[in-house]
Amino acid sequence: MALTKEMATGEVEFHGVLIVGGGICGLATALALHIKGIDSLVLEKAESLRATGAGISLKANGWRALEQFKVSEELRELAVPLTGYALLRPPSQIMFDDFPFKCRSECRCVKRSDLVETLARHLPGGSIRFGCQVEEISLDPVTRYPIVSTSNGSTIRAKVLIGCDGANSVVAKFLGLKPVRFLHLWAARGLTTFPEGHSFRNKFLNLVGKGMTFRLVPIDDKTIYFSAIQSRLPKGTLIFMEPALIRQVALQAMQGYPEDILDVVRSCEIESVSLAQICYRAPWNMLLQPFQEGTVTVAGDAMHAMGPFIGQGGSASLEDALVIARCLAETAIGVGDDRKPARSVQEVLRSYVNQRRWRILRLCVQAFLNGQLIVASSKLKKVLLRAVVKVLFKGSATSQWHDEYDCGSL
Repeated sequence: MALTKEMATGEVEFHGVLIVGGGICGLATALALHIKGIDSLVLEKAESLRATGAGISLKANGWRALEQFKVSEELRELAVPLTGYALLRPPSQIMFDDFPFKCRSECRCVKRSDLVETLARHLPGGSIRFGCQVEEISLDPVTRYPIVSTSNGSTIRAKVLIGCDGANSVVAKFLGLKPVRFLHLWAARGLTTFPEGHSFRNKFLNLVGKGMTFRLVPIDDKTIYFSAIQSRLPKGTLIFMEPALIRQVALQAMQGYPEDILDVVRSCEIESVSLAQICYRAPWNMLLQPFQEGTVTVAGDAMHAMGPFIGQGGSASLEDALVIARCLAETAIGVGDDRKPARSVQEVLRSYVNQRRWRILRLCVQAFLNGQLIVASSKLKKVLLRAVVKVLFKGSATSQWHDEYDCGSL
């Protein structure tokens, strides 16, 4: 995989497809397009591949997409299959529930760095440009093709612009999407490696205590991914910058937790630790928000940021990548090919948005309701929220309906 730095100030380029954001969604989109024979350029503002968040759970629908991208077997070797989930309520240390997954459902937790590096490794040379911050987006007054201005003064023109640049997307802002909202919840995440191996079963372990929801997930027989969702943090912003302080605050909130769980956090790889406030796009905005203007659109968190409450953010982003590549393959996109007018590209992007809108609406509604269940302080509100979840999703808040979704082949 060859990488490039941003070009010198003042140079103008033209590309068929320009992707903003070199995270999971951006790289998956570039790979899907590559498989369909469409060249693209990924602009990443960081100086190297980024994998903030340590680990990511991928459900069966996500693995189906990775199979289409021809990287699933490579990634399966790096993560054990998870067989179910369990619930523990500290400090009693009594296991309340122990549920297996359906036999046909696949779920694994992978290191974000493994996923990102694998996707990038399968891209052709020069596909990713690091250190490239998008400052402004406009449309050509004649062709209506997007024009991107970068932080060093360079200008890049493209036939298609796809924003995969996360919850604070500059492309989403250009499209007029409403800003993300924030829950009064913060998620500390990290990885812990036990050289001699760990003793945890291959299950999601959820520990629900006062002011804290803790999740532990094995990645392989030596590595554990954990997340600690807290409703209260000490005052001050320094905690967001200091991994050791993030770990300390999490441990303070875990009083009464089993010793082996505390050891996971105490022994974590400090460089893997991060903290972020949980944000989401309001599900009621999904019905009418303009996810496309001309040949500009969004995917991944830029389109449907949701909390981690149903474990579908990553898998849904992989679905986006597959669908948008499949749609664009119906046109003849290339730097030197003007046989297809921009209108035909607009039509297939409109089809992409229509295919994804209803899918992500349901995901975002369930994630929103589950998040509200965590932050709700009123027992009556919790009862009402559970009733709504039961009506809309045919059962509990942990329904597996979304795992069985199949967005089709590439």
